Amino acid sequence: MKVKRYVVDSLPQAMEQIKMELGKDAIILHTKKIRIGGFLGLFGKEKTEVIAAVDQKTPMLAETTRIDKPLKPSNTNVLLQEVKDLKSFMVKMMVNENETIHFKTVYQNEMKEIYKRLIEQGVKEEVAVELLEDTIKRIDQQENKGKIIEEVKQNLINRMNAKHREIQDKTKILHFVGPTGVGKTTTIAKLAAEQVLKYKKRIAFITADTYRIAAVDQLKTYAEILNSPLEVVFSPQETQRAIDKLKDYDLIFMDTAGRNYHNEMYISELNRILAKTDASETFLVLSLTHKYEDMVSILGQFNKVKIDKLLFTKYDETLTYGAILNIISSFPYKISYITNGQNVPDDIEVFNVEKLAKAILGV
Repeated sequence: MKVKRYVVDSLPQAMEQIKMELGKDAIILHTKKIRIGGFLGLFGKEKTEVIAAVDQKTPMLAETTRIDKPLKPSNTNVLLQEVKDLKSFMVKMMVNENETIHFKTVYQNEMKEIYKRLIEQGVKEEVAVELLEDTIKRIDQQENKGKIIEEVKQNLINRMNAKHREIQDKTKILHFVGPTGVGKTTTIAKLAAEQVLKYKKRIAFITADTYRIAAVDQLKTYAEILNSPLEVVFSPQETQRAIDKLKDYDLIFMDTAGRNYHNEMYISELNRILAKTDASETFLVLSLTHKYEDMVSILGQFNKVKIDKLLFTKYDETLTYGAILNIISSFPYKISYITNGQNVPDDIEVFNVEKLAKAILGV
């Protein structure tokens, strides 16, 4: 006996496939409505599941065969085994269905609310489903909603903690790259001021952002406030000379031009002008006001520059933060800092995983 499962939009569609694949003698053993996608059957597309079977008949014996010989036991055993397998299959299917119903009864209201919140926050469906399924494995069926959402929050924190990294102690040169309008120069000023005021570091600036006069003037103003030198460079050779000149400083912050990242020539120029060493780090600056799909495109282009860490800006200009979780789930990069305003040096903080988890879950 041959048994096959079909998932289709309608029963007539299933009948057509069954007739084509199993033949006109096939029989339908089971049908039910199911949902594909979503979480625990929620928010998915409605489909019809059909289980069909056909008896694989043994060819008729030739007329010359003696009828007084007993049937080979192997044929009987095969048929009995097929019947047992079919019964086992149907029992498993019923058990799975009952487990799903029980799952929904216990968790549906709580998880439906959390799942909906994740999707509203821009978390990808597959990331949300994987997170919640993993969380369900960790909790008892008797726990209340408050505990469930705490478990989801802790699961989020655990996932994001592994992707959290500040400036390393050995780092000497910090490169900042990214598309236009993400706030690289202001972010550099915030980090530099923190290093001077909080950690008493001696810092210096290099800028290769010579395409915007305002950018040079802006960084020059910050350099004067912090009583730090600024070097303007136009080529890889000038970059190296500037680094040699500033070698006695604890940290060198290097700004770069924010141009069209789809331009391959710009990426090549950027690669050449950066002074990459074992003591350097390259930060890709991304704005949280960008769509997740745009962030993925930016990551793809700047991957050619060899990014070490990500830095997110404009946290205060959005109410959806799921893109960060999507990136953490899909890319190997560490998250370093998040900016949340225009004030220098106040509006920047080390990536706070608990704060982000609470913001995503709305707790």
